Amino acid sequence: MHGSQKDYVAPNVYSIAESKVEEHYCPRVICFNDEVVGFLMYCVEIDPPDKTLFWLFRFMISKDHQAKGYGTKGLQMAIDEMATKGAKRIRTMYKSSNYVAGKLYKKMGFIETGEYDECGDIILELNISVQKKR
Repeated sequence: MHGSQKDYVAPNVYSIAESKVEEHYCPRVICFNDEVVGFLMYCVEIDPPDKTLFWLFRFMISKDHQAKGYGTKGLQMAIDEMATKGAKRIRTMYKSSNYVAGKLYKKMGFIETGEYDECGDIILELNISVQKKR
């Protein structure tokens, strides 16, 4: 990521370590031609348990690979994977200053819920049944 983006997402090493403790966290590496271009993590809602609601978080594309379509493709692959696991809705969040993330999520069909998380990040939700396939 660019230095200006460091406050948008936790370091990948932290995410991977966290996934070893939180067994319902699913870390994924985004690759193109055998090269790592990004990372994301998602989980099913457990509080309260809802097997149809998933959360996407820690989504990033490395600085040398941004603006090449990898974010769109990686996000669609994650949506498809969560759908195969039973997701009907996917929620995510982004900082209001991260215009690129907001634009990407909205392009993919996510809609702002009007809610904010404990960090003040904007929460969005995707209803998979109405999402257009890319």
